[in-house]
Amino acid sequence: MGGESVFEKKHVEPNAMGDVEGLLEHFNLPPAVISYIRRNKRMLQVVIVVVLTTVVTLALYDSYRQKRIEKATSALTTALQQAGDDKEKALGTVTTEFAGTASARWAEVELAHLAMGSSKFKEAAEQYHRIRSDLDRSDPLYALTIFGLAQAKEAGHEYDEASAAYQELKDIDGYQAIGYTGIARILESQGKTDKAIETLTTYLSTLADKTSADPGKKVIEDKIARLKVRQ
Repeated sequence: MGGESVFEKKHVEPNAMGDVEGLLEHFNLPPAVISYIRRNKRMLQVVIVVVLTTVVTLALYDSYRQKRIEKATSALTTALQQAGDDKEKALGTVTTEFAGTASARWAEVELAHLAMGSSKFKEAAEQYHRIRSDLDRSDPLYALTIFGLAQAKEAGHEYDEASAAYQELKDIDGYQAIGYTGIARILESQGKTDKAIETLTTYLSTLADKTSADPGKKVIEDKIARLKVRQ
């Protein structure tokens, strides 16, 4: 056949292949940039590899972390559905296998609640205190663990520690009533009725904007009236 086949491989002269590095010019980069890239080509290759490796690693870690959180949530849900020793064991597993997750923290709180329910007040207090030590004040569990600590100390007749915990609660939004009434209750149990009344009266003054029909305000007023009768 006289004609050339389109499938026939042709010989290409080396000078016709062009300079690969000339590709940089096609991006319309400034000469100074092109010169810099050529001088530091090896270093830039290393940087690109490091960046890509970091991106891939972070993506894989995020995926792993997300799956771990999902497994922890599932494990906590399952544990809370258990009862008795099985529940305690399952919660303990969540705290060890998924340490560092929110589910593990909730499992620790639940274990403290179980200790309280079993009248293990000292153990419960230690657990609540340990959890609180690892929390920021902004964490929703912070006030809850202080409340648990206060109850455990009060139940264990450690009134000074219980009062300190209730004192902290009365300065946290949403827990003022618990704090003031807790302190007043301890004072009353110690026979310090006058101070109990004074504490509740101080709290009542913070409710001045509430109407007389407000349930919370009425409870405090009733407590004060009851204590005055006992004076």
